[in-house]
Amino acid sequence: MSVLTPEQVLALIPQQRPMRFLDEIVEMDAEHIVGRYTWKPEDCAGYCADDTLVPPFKMIEMAAQIGSVAWCIYHMTLKMTPEEIAQLVGFFTQVENVEFFKTVRAGDTIACLASFEPEGYFREGKLLSCVESQFDGGPKDGTTIMTGLVGGMWVPKNSPTLV
Repeated sequence: MSVLTPEQVLALIPQQRPMRFLDEIVEMDAEHIVGRYTWKPEDCAGYCADDTLVPPFKMIEMAAQIGSVAWCIYHMTLKMTPEEIAQLVGFFTQVENVEFFKTVRAGDTIACLASFEPEGYFREGKLLSCVESQFDGGPKDGTTIMTGLVGGMWVPKNSPTLV
């Protein structure tokens, strides 16, 4: 099989607006992935009175889309074709030890790094990644927002696991 470009991986990600929290993949290889997203006011609507605070569960979803969906697609394409991947469905299976350190507001750009260190893995269509999200730009550039573990898996669309 062949290694996909970040743009090709983005094209295979099933999540779309309003539930897609990944604008671009900045770096990607077998050891790590870095994705970036700029939060929009509509991402925050209804969560707090001024509609500018990003809900923490959406930050977790962003980390999962980068660390479990996009990166898993990358790893699967090392053994499968994009057409074979299109016959699978991915879903979020695990979140552990997530800790938030800062709040995020509409307009903030966040970079999320996912890697296997120290306790992640990829096997049999399941990926567990260690994630760290940071502000990307502005006065808080490089400040850690959250850390944790996120996991996901991919199974055939007609799998009894989905029933």
